[in-house]
Amino acid sequence: MNRFIGPGLLIGAVVVIMVVTSFVFTVKETEQAIVLRFGDPVRVETDAGLKFKLPIENDVKLDKRNLEYDHPAREIFTVNQERLVVDAFVRYRIIEPLRYYESFRAASGGDQLSLRRAGERRIEAVLESSLRGVLGEATDIDIIRNRRSVLMLAIRDVMAEEAVRFGVEIIDVKIRRADFPKENEDDVFQRMRSERIQIAQRIRAEGEEQARRITAQADRAETEILARAQREALEIQGRADATRNCIFAGAYDGLPVRITVNELEPVEELIEASEEAVETIAEAPVAQESFSPSVDFESTRAVADPSTEIRCEFLPGGQRDPQRAEFFAFQRSLLAYEQALRDGETTILLSPDSEFFRYFNNFQPRN
Repeated sequence: MNRFIGPGLLIGAVVVIMVVTSFVFTVKETEQAIVLRFGDPVRVETDAGLKFKLPIENDVKLDKRNLEYDHPAREIFTVNQERLVVDAFVRYRIIEPLRYYESFRAASGGDQLSLRRAGERRIEAVLESSLRGVLGEATDIDIIRNRRSVLMLAIRDVMAEEAVRFGVEIIDVKIRRADFPKENEDDVFQRMRSERIQIAQRIRAEGEEQARRITAQADRAETEILARAQREALEIQGRADATRNCIFAGAYDGLPVRITVNELEPVEELIEASEEAVETIAEAPVAQESFSPSVDFESTRAVADPSTEIRCEFLPGGQRDPQRAEFFAFQRSLLAYEQALRDGETTILLSPDSEFFRYFNNFQPRN
C-alpha cells in the first residue's frame, strides 16, 4: 500500500499544478498581456504581477518597452530628380495593446512573435511611404546636410499620424545614412564642385562691387574735404590780402586807414576763388588814382570768408603824399615786371605805348 503513496502524491501534485496554472498567469515588468476567451479579447493587463483567469481563457503577451525597427537601405528620388540611398531606423512603442492585437491577429498566428513581425511589416510600409513623401519634396543638399534634422522630424510626424491607428506610438525616426549611389558619385561631386565655383565667383563679384562703392565714397569724401580745405585757405588768404592791400594803401599814400570786419549771415553756397584771382589783386600795378579817400575794398569779398566782410576806409584829416603814391605804383610795377619778364619763360606782344611799359617810356637818366 505504501508503495502507491509516493506516485499518488506526485500525480496529485502535478494535477494541482495544472489546475493552478489554468487559473493564474504572470505578467513581467517588460510585458503587457491580453486575456482571450475563445479567441476574443476580454481585458488587458498592463501591470506586472500574478494575474487570474478562467481555464477557458488564455493570454497573449506583448512587449511594452521601446522597440526598434531597422529599415533596409532604399533608393529614393529627390525633388531635383537625384537618386539617394537612404538608410533609416524607427523607435516605437505599443501603447494600445488591444488595438494592436486586433489590427494584426488576422495576418499572424496570434502569438507574440508573429504579432511583432506583422506589426513591423506595417511599420516598414509606413516608414517607406513617409520617406518617399517627405524626402521627395526636398533637395539632395537639404537631405544630406542643410535640413536633415527638420526632415527627420517631419517623417516622424507623418508616421505618428498613421501608426496611432494600429496602437503604436512613433518615438523617433533617424536617417543613419543618406548618400549618392556609387555609380553617380563622380558626376554628382563634379556638379557640386561647379556649383560651389559659381557661388564663389558670385561672392567675389559682390565683394568687388562693394569695394568699388566704398572706394568711390572714400574718393568723394576726400574730394569734398580737400575742396573745403582749399576754400578755407582761399578765404583766409583773401582776408589777409585785403587787409594787406588796405595797410599798403594807407602807408604809401601817407593816409590813416580803418579796417572793419563785419559778420554776415551764413550762406550755403561755396564761393569759388582761384589763386590767379588772388595774385591779380596782390601783384597788379596800382595807379595813383586807385587810392582816393572814397575807395572801398568791397571787391575783396570775392575771396574773403562768405560769413565776413572786410572794409577798408581812408580816415578824414590826413594829407595825401604824391611822392609816396608814385613810389608805391613804381614798386608794384617792378614786381609785375619781375613776374612777367622771366628769362626764357614769357613772350609778351604789347604796343610800345602800353600802360604796362610807362616807366620804361618815361625813364629819365640822372646827370
